[in-house]
Amino acid sequence: MTGKTLNRKQAQRQKNILAAEGYLELAMALDGSCSLRLDLKKHLVDLALNSLNKVIRPAGHKPYILFLKGQAHRIAQRPRLAITFFEQSHKIDGENLRTCLALAWCCKRTQQIDRAVEVMQAAVEMDSESCISHYNLACYCALDQRVDDALMHLTFALNLNPDYLTKIASESDFDAIRNNPRFADITALAV
Repeated sequence: MTGKTLNRKQAQRQKNILAAEGYLELAMALDGSCSLRLDLKKHLVDLALNSLNKVIRPAGHKPYILFLKGQAHRIAQRPRLAITFFEQSHKIDGENLRTCLALAWCCKRTQQIDRAVEVMQAAVEMDSESCISHYNLACYCALDQRVDDALMHLTFALNLNPDYLTKIASESDFDAIRNNPRFADITALAV
């Protein structure tokens, strides 16, 4: 294979990945601002998956392509299928915080709370300064009735970023521990 052919294939691979990213970004961006219908989201997801399926021999891109396929299925509200791709990506690149967050999110939605906790514990070990990891771990621990762990990680999250206080009032994951006096003490600053 000549250098010119290789460069063309690399360029095509990059073009397909960029197209998939664009479709997924559009599906997510429009979802927040104008509540995109599920059928339109799924159409964008299908376009993204078609682009990703054209990537041949992804080499160093493989975990990212698997992540993008997981994101596509997550956006299309197929969390069980998304888990398959996120887990494959995580096996190859176990140090990717974004993959851990997405995998745990899908585990929660498929009632695999213990797995969500496990994944987020790994994320916190990866980056102990990640506010979102501590916050999500607190949410999943609360759902799993691990009150002490939930309160500890919520405290870490708030110490890392006090702005997370504004999220707590609307976070239904904490409903099971809201009446705990320690939860009230931790969140008293939000009032």
